Amino acid sequence: MTHSLLSPELAWMGPVFVFLMGTCFGSFFNVCIYRIPLERSVATPGSHCSACGSPIAWYHNIPILSWLFLRGRAACCGTRIDARYLIVEAITGLLFMEVWMRFPDRGVALGYLIFVSGLIVASFIDIDHFIIPDRFTLGGCAAGFICCALVPQLQLQTTAWKGFEESLRGAFICGLTLYIVAEIGSRLFKKEAMGMGDVKFIAAIGAFLGYKCIFFILPVSSFFGSIFGIFLIIGKQGSWGTRLPFGPFLVLAALVWIFGGAQWSADYWNHVIHVLVNESTAK
Repeated sequence: MTHSLLSPELAWMGPVFVFLMGTCFGSFFNVCIYRIPLERSVATPGSHCSACGSPIAWYHNIPILSWLFLRGRAACCGTRIDARYLIVEAITGLLFMEVWMRFPDRGVALGYLIFVSGLIVASFIDIDHFIIPDRFTLGGCAAGFICCALVPQLQLQTTAWKGFEESLRGAFICGLTLYIVAEIGSRLFKKEAMGMGDVKFIAAIGAFLGYKCIFFILPVSSFFGSIFGIFLIIGKQGSWGTRLPFGPFLVLAALVWIFGGAQWSADYWNHVIHVLVNESTAK
């Protein structure tokens, strides 16, 4: 059991600090989302205006506050700054804070923070470019193997080898399952139903969350995607053939799994098994 070093009166400071740190990471993630698909370094040059190239002063680069203070405009040239920069910073801060508050085991919390970071960057790159770079799919698998070996509790295990073994099994089963679904879809619709990037991405998710997550994440992500597609059609922003990035919906389902979905799924299947056993016994 991990105990807080802060007194009850100051316990709020921990989550607030993690939120603020999360927004700072979110600011860096914005750089990654913009530069990685363009194959540019995320380290150099420093932050600069994408319109005029002017360096951005540190006081104009404060997460969330700078965007609000400048009203979504660049201080150097007045070019509009996409609200997505604000959204990524806020989402990252909130997710970091939620992970920190929900998982008192700090090893588990750190593992999930690494996982969530990859999910955020990968999903927004997929939204912009319809790709998920290998550093977030194959690299995500490697990160999952390492994290689960160092913190086997992520896979509900007690030894490094068991943690690694479950992570490997999760990556293989999740990736293989989505690959089979993609192949069936491609044969039925006579066109590519899903990119291999999504297959590798779900393998990376399985490396962190284990193979059981596929039975939750696959239907839930498909549901989210269907609902979003229907809203696009209703709003006349798309049609039945409109291509949608599937990565963000996998991310949404993975986050639901982390923040309660795993327990909901376990409770549901335990209930189903209980009902089936009682019915068979009654007969």
